[in-house]
Formats: sequence, structure tokens, C-alpha cells
Amino acid sequence: MAEPPYIRHFTANNPGYMTLQGTNQYVVGREGAVLVIDVALSADSNLDGIIEQVEAMGAKKIDKILLTHIHSDHCGGALALRKRTGAKIGIHRSRAGYLGGEDFQYGEGDRIQFGGGELQVLHTPGHESGHCCFYESGDQVLFSGDHILGFGTSVIRPPDGDMTDYLRSLEKLLGFNISLILPGHGPLVGKPEAKIREYIEHRLMRQKQVLDALRKGHETIGAITQTIYVDVSGPLKNIAEFSVQAHLIKLIKEGRVKNEAGRYRLLDAN
Repeated sequence: MAEPPYIRHFTANNPGYMTLQGTNQYVVGREGAVLVIDVALSADSNLDGIIEQVEAMGAKKIDKILLTHIHSDHCGGALALRKRTGAKIGIHRSRAGYLGGEDFQYGEGDRIQFGGGELQVLHTPGHESGHCCFYESGDQVLFSGDHILGFGTSVIRPPDGDMTDYLRSLEKLLGFNISLILPGHGPLVGKPEAKIREYIEHRLMRQKQVLDALRKGHETIGAITQTIYVDVSGPLKNIAEFSVQAHLIKLIKEGRVKNEAGRYRLLDAN
């Protein structure tokens, strides 16, 4: 399965353990003006790559720049692209003023026009509290940002990252007919429902592992992480600790775990 002909992407040259092969930046439009989803880098080579995709589509100009969220690998080049093309920058309304120069805001259910079509805004907090996916209902395409990746799983880093919100946002997507997911990192996802359910099941499995570790007497984030992520080290260990912390915060909200000076214990009901 491939992208529809009115969608092209240019992958930024910012590979890494957090960004995989780099950030996917999408150009969307059927005629006239197009919009761009996410701009990772302000380097001329990156902006040139995006503009080349626009020109290859036969579009006249970039009308809008939409940001899935405010992490720098998705918005770092937005102001530079606006300066170069005159495009208007949009951002979730909870992040108004973050860039110091965005032109409009959007929220859940808003419709954003592009040349020959429209995108529906789906507010999907969890990875980041203002994170949005964009849904094109005609071909049932979802631009998922960092909510769903083409490979691996999204990082949930408290306090802005929230596991409760993340799972709720994943479940919300099951209410949409999605035929193709175009992620912020990694290859496209051709079996969206299976991928979403896999993500939910994976997080619930990790939650069970956290609870099992607590039952065995592991009381700190470090000890729980060491028990669950046996073969993980270096920077990836920090990411694993964020995930454990996010699960613990969720369990505290649910009244299943308590935190006493950095030591986590199960409540009697568990």
C-alpha cells in the first residue's frame, strides 16, 4: 500500500534512537495550495526537500503548516518554512504562543481545508498534551505524528506525557474508519486497526508487569525498570524509566498504587 497521489512526504535528516530514520514531513493537496504537516529542521536542505515535493505535485504554494505537536523534531523548522513561503502556521490551542509566531489554532473536531479536500483534527494527548492527529475521511488516512509510529512505540514522558490520556486517545481512534496510517517516524502502517489494538495491548501488558514487580517487592522506578527491561541500557533505559513512571502515575490515579517518598506500593485492593 502506498500514499494516495495527493500526499507526498520528505523525511528530515535527523535520524536517531528517538526519531528512527528521521521525521516524516507530509505535503497534502490535490490542487492549487497545499499544506505541510510538521517541519523538523530549519536547514535549507530540509526546506528545499519539502518545497521540491510541493513542486512535484504541481502545486502553486504552501498555504498552511500544521504541527502534530511541539517537540522540536516536529516543529523545529516551522518558522523558517513560513518565512520562506508565507505559509500560515497552526498549532493546538493549548499551545498557543509556544512558537511565538503561529497564526491560527485548532482543536478536537475542527476541519482544516487543503487544496481539494479537508482534514479533521483529532486531539490525541498522551505523548504530548497538545498532540493532534489529522484525519482525511475520503481515503481514510490518518496522519498520526508520534501517537502511532511505523516501528516501535511512542515515548510517554511525565509530567506532560500521560499514560491515561494516551490509552484513551488510542481507544478513540478505534471509532474511526482508518485504512492507512502515515506516522511521524518510520514506514506507513497498512493495517491500522491491528496496529492500534497492538499498541493498547502492549501498554496493558507493561502495566501488568509493573504490578507484578510491585507484588514482588520492587518499590522504586529504577528497580521496577530493571526487572521489566532486563536487556535495556544507556539512553533507552531512561526512556524505559519514563514509561514505568507513566504507568505508576496512571495506577495512582486509579487508586491502585501509592507513592511514599519515591517508593511505590500496592494498595490493599490489589
